[in-house]
Amino acid sequence: MSEKTLSAVEAELYDRQIRLWGIESQEKLRASNVLLINCRGLGCEIAKNILLSGINSLTILDDCIVSEEEQTRNFFLSVDSIGKKLAEAVLPKAQALNPLVKLTADTQNPSEKDVEFYKSFTIIITTAIKTDLVLKIDKICRSNNVKLISGDVFGMFGFCVADFLKHDYYEDRVQMLGKKRSHDGSEKTTVQVQGQIDYPELNKVLIFPNTKQSVDAIKKSKRRNELFFLMLVLLEFRNENSRNPEISSKLEDMQKLKIIKSSIVDLYKVSENVFDDSLFEQIFGEVVPVSAILGGVIAQEVIKAVSHKEITINNIFLLDPLTFNGKEECVGA
Repeated sequence: MSEKTLSAVEAELYDRQIRLWGIESQEKLRASNVLLINCRGLGCEIAKNILLSGINSLTILDDCIVSEEEQTRNFFLSVDSIGKKLAEAVLPKAQALNPLVKLTADTQNPSEKDVEFYKSFTIIITTAIKTDLVLKIDKICRSNNVKLISGDVFGMFGFCVADFLKHDYYEDRVQMLGKKRSHDGSEKTTVQVQGQIDYPELNKVLIFPNTKQSVDAIKKSKRRNELFFLMLVLLEFRNENSRNPEISSKLEDMQKLKIIKSSIVDLYKVSENVFDDSLFEQIFGEVVPVSAILGGVIAQEVIKAVSHKEITINNIFLLDPLTFNGKEECVGA
């Protein structure tokens, strides 16, 4: 990826963030082409943040038709959007956020896209799709040096999983020049520290019953956060039912979740009490404030991954549905 020199208009528009992360990082963002799969409640929050960051282009891939329910939780939509193709309906308000970004709508089903389509992006963001498609896209990404991050919101619970390949980064750290301190800070200096994170492919991270992958590496590692297993249960629910748990079928879906939980804990050889079943009460619907929180986190990781500035998550972020604390897990490495 070759950086594009910022124009005078861009330098003025992005002045505040250039002061934050530097001209070099902004030029990397300016050269990046981003694919967002699904622009629903979580997706619109991600789109808002990365549009404002100053990327080169954003392609929104979504085959959804806008429903009345979707319209109420997506600030890019209006009542007039109901019945229209979502990817096209969000364009006017999304483009207004940053006219300098090339914005494209694609209404085809993501599963119908070929390898050539996916390999043309700098980074791909997926939301609200089944795990087998995420793993398929991740395989394409790894073969073509494309970064990937996948996230979802289930009620009060949110998470994202990243595969940023072999990712180089740098961060600025303040160091003291001597033992004595001065009031004007003259004995401090900022140095640039470089590092690298080698991300595992997602089929070594997201492992479910009835698959051929081994969970040995995960079982041998440190004790996993309980929310990691909650994430797996919810993803497997979608894999089996082609939908998220719904409040209209809550009792039935709660039983399905408990059955899936038993198969997950059996696969990973952990206690049935790895998390309390009462957590299932927290995962129905798509809560807008939770989408806003997770959308900010994912957009931040996209910016860091593209600009190579600051340390990215390694490799799972979990938003606790009870305390709303963010927790990072390194899985599969």
